[in-house]
Amino acid sequence: MLPNVAGSTGEVVVVIDKAKWDGALGEKIREVFSSAVDGLPQSEPMFNITNVAPTAFGSIYMTHRNVIFIDCGPDNTEPKASFKTNTYANTQLMINLEGPDDNSVIKLLEKEKKSITDKINIAERDRWISYYKRSINTPTFTNLKENHKMLLYVPSNYKMDVNEKGFLWFSYETPMTTQAILVHYFDYDGENYFNEDSIKSIRNNMTRTRIKGSVDGTWMKIEDQIPVQYRTFRFRDRNYAELKGLWTLENGYMGGPFVCLVTKDEVNNRFVMVDGFVYAPHDNKRELLRQLEAILYTVDFNTGSEEETKSQK
Repeated sequence: MLPNVAGSTGEVVVVIDKAKWDGALGEKIREVFSSAVDGLPQSEPMFNITNVAPTAFGSIYMTHRNVIFIDCGPDNTEPKASFKTNTYANTQLMINLEGPDDNSVIKLLEKEKKSITDKINIAERDRWISYYKRSINTPTFTNLKENHKMLLYVPSNYKMDVNEKGFLWFSYETPMTTQAILVHYFDYDGENYFNEDSIKSIRNNMTRTRIKGSVDGTWMKIEDQIPVQYRTFRFRDRNYAELKGLWTLENGYMGGPFVCLVTKDEVNNRFVMVDGFVYAPHDNKRELLRQLEAILYTVDFNTGSEEETKSQK
């Protein structure tokens, strides 16, 4: 039995000697892994990175959640990146970057930076998904399954604010932060609702009527002064489109980041939007948004499947 991973979410340990860390190779590592996250209202690094010398990589760091080993030397005939999981701890991600010299690893990082950072982000998201599937709000899970024909692993600390056919709203609030999940669905009529403009329009129409400020004439909308990030992808045998960006309160002064997933529910012939937004004016938002994203990625519609039964064990 492996121990649980150590360290906080979003942390990465880089095992490299200090001379290289202080040189061009270390500068490239910091450029790749500490670059600012897109779609946040203030600058936050993609990951919090810590340098550890190879001689110091012992029991303290061995079970860390994300570890990158840098191996430069003539024994390495060509630059390459390799990945291992569950080496010293459960769900641990180990990344080895090797090359014959510093310059070859710098070029490797430039070439593979997206695939490497994606691996880390997916590992972090999957850890949260695993946690949320063990700590669900059971009445909410049952209500979603029986009355809305969907699975969504909403954590036990979220409360249900709205429960209507076609629209649900869940939130977790502290004195300083708000994390909220919106679910919106309607019968699919064959229109192409999955391009960027359609998704923005559907979300804005939903929030204009549903997410209002405390002052009359205020409502949530997508901040159109800053471009959203749009992509399409396939996940668990289903096509998705995703928007990430900033929301603002029209005629008001609130705002924050959001992530929105849309898909076609083939089982029930519906357009489905699951959306998460953060309001945390005095706090960092990277990990708050990552947590919401993980919850959204648990959405499913095979409510009587064998996979569902296994996932709840």
